[in-house]
Amino acid sequence: MTYVGIFDEIEKKDENKALKKRIKELEGINKDHQKLNGKLHQENKRLKEDIDRLSEERDNYKTLAENKAT
Repeated sequence: MTYVGIFDEIEKKDENKALKKRIKELEGINKDHQKLNGKLHQENKRLKEDIDRLSEERDNYKTLAENKAT
């Protein structure tokens, strides 16, 4: 191995270290994203249930109002 080869190895080790650090950062971001995405899905489900409940209440109120009018 020449001296040039030694420096190439050092550069590769430094690059590998930086890439491994970046991978850990990205894995952390991915984990946080998954948690937030799960919370978003729960919130969407809750809102859909609220919409369904309110729609039913509205329909019941309309039916009651129509029955009183007759």
